[in-house]
Amino acid sequence: MKKTSVKLYYVTAGWMLLTVLVGGYFLLSATTPTADVKAKYNPNLKSAYVGDLEPGGLSVFIINGKPIVVWRRSNEEMARALTQLNPELTFDQVLRGLEDGTLAKAVGLDEFTFLEWLVVSRVDVGGIGCIVTIKAGDFGGFLDPCRKSHFDLWGRAVKGLSDQNLKIVPSRFDEELQSMLLDVTDMPEP
Repeated sequence: MKKTSVKLYYVTAGWMLLTVLVGGYFLLSATTPTADVKAKYNPNLKSAYVGDLEPGGLSVFIINGKPIVVWRRSNEEMARALTQLNPELTFDQVLRGLEDGTLAKAVGLDEFTFLEWLVVSRVDVGGIGCIVTIKAGDFGGFLDPCRKSHFDLWGRAVKGLSDQNLKIVPSRFDEELQSMLLDVTDMPEP
């Protein structure tokens, strides 16, 4: 073979190899999830149906062996919760604001949703991992029967031996507002 033919052969082979490599790269990159898909995927994000939960009602879900309470507070429970948070507020004043809708308009949708829906782990992490009872105790929130610790309507340890609050579960509604997406990444073990 002539030198020119050998040189042409290697150049052609090089371009073919480069073409195959570039094609392979684009083929593989097309099959991997994009950044927005990766950001949405979370193996610790679990769905809990709450579409039929009435105000004042609650549901207990066992997710990955962890008990989680989704509590949709009634107007009276929200008024008590706000007065526990700020003792300068009066129960009647807050209840009136909830019933006529002025409080919801004043605080905005996100804050009102946080007030209406409480999503909390039922495990008292300040003690021996006891499962707390709901709508119990001196403050109407939770009671740890093992250590006689009382929690308010926000899951805060108020009375008793527990020195830690109950764990609030990060959550958000799905697009249809029928299910809550719960992030159980940092949930305590029962």
